[in-house]
Amino acid sequence: MRNRSSRGRILLAAIGAALLVPVSFVGQAHADSHQPVTGKQSGTRIVLGKPEKLKTVKPAAAPGANAVDCAEGTSVHDRTSSCSNYRIPVEFLVDGEPAGSAVLHSKATAQLDTRNRYQWKHRVELKLTDPTTPSAAEVSATVKYQTGHATASTAPTRILIPYVTQTFDFTLSSPGRDLVNDSIVPYGDFSAPGFDDGSAYLGETFRPRCDNTPRITPAVTGGCVYPDVPALWQIDVTDWRVDSVGWHVLWAQKNLAQPWGVKGTRYPLHRTFDQSLIADNRRTACGPDVPRPPRPGLACDEYPFAQSYEGASRNSDYSCEFLHSRDNSREGSYRKASLNGQRVLENDPFYVEVINVPATLTPQKLDQLRGPVGCGVES
Repeated sequence: MRNRSSRGRILLAAIGAALLVPVSFVGQAHADSHQPVTGKQSGTRIVLGKPEKLKTVKPAAAPGANAVDCAEGTSVHDRTSSCSNYRIPVEFLVDGEPAGSAVLHSKATAQLDTRNRYQWKHRVELKLTDPTTPSAAEVSATVKYQTGHATASTAPTRILIPYVTQTFDFTLSSPGRDLVNDSIVPYGDFSAPGFDDGSAYLGETFRPRCDNTPRITPAVTGGCVYPDVPALWQIDVTDWRVDSVGWHVLWAQKNLAQPWGVKGTRYPLHRTFDQSLIADNRRTACGPDVPRPPRPGLACDEYPFAQSYEGASRNSDYSCEFLHSRDNSREGSYRKASLNGQRVLENDPFYVEVINVPATLTPQKLDQLRGPVGCGVES
């Protein structure tokens, strides 16, 4: 080990401790453009290279169903959780010459809270492997967060004992404003005896939105989501309480000119609370000019939903069916609760997925199942 008069340096490919700017990653959907920044110059340093190229992976579960996880070299996030997993090459330099190497593994996760914008959880896990110099056994790490508006708790500095995972847990909180769009990324300050300090980003930049919209939750609590991931409303056709609505939605998604609300398409629905627009949508799809069937207990169900900007008054590509009124009412209540739970605000996109559909379903059978009576049908 070199003495203090010939002090080394930990270079984290990266970014100097005095100035933090986002690092560039090829092929990432959610990272900023990162540029290397050099710190103080000296003869001996530790260089942390850029993380290997990350692959963005779609979450397997429905948004918000469970906290997402990610394999090394990948990045994934849903409506309420995120994960990125870096493999960062480390090089030890003495007087500018290679003197050893190691690999830093960095996994950063976050779990937002849709019912509490004041506190949610972040975690960074660091592990140093494949050391080829004794200096790698003396590297210590202090993890922090760079944010636009939120504040983060602190975690103690830890020695990165080779092959031992060190966990850094944090609580983040958003300022008490009506709506805040943030940018949050973890970074680390690294040091070792005889070396200058250095810094590096340890995860992807993710952008939560925190709000306290009263119609979603009590304003005193609010909550946070990743708004770039559309919400998902699922209708189960094996649930007798809403099955007739599910069959109508499935028929509409398969038979309208555009696949409105189908997950993964370019045709999400967009939520509206505008009562005038909602009334116009209902009037167009199910107004007094639409002949009512003689059967009692039926209600007019429209798709795309009246509570969306894709409703009938703005979109001639729609379907309507007369369904059991209790099914219609229950589906509307359950959908409202689900979208509120995912903090879907005015004009936020969401998808509609009909689940538990038999694999053997034919178009003819679907025609029979879509509802008791179609709009305008006398029977």
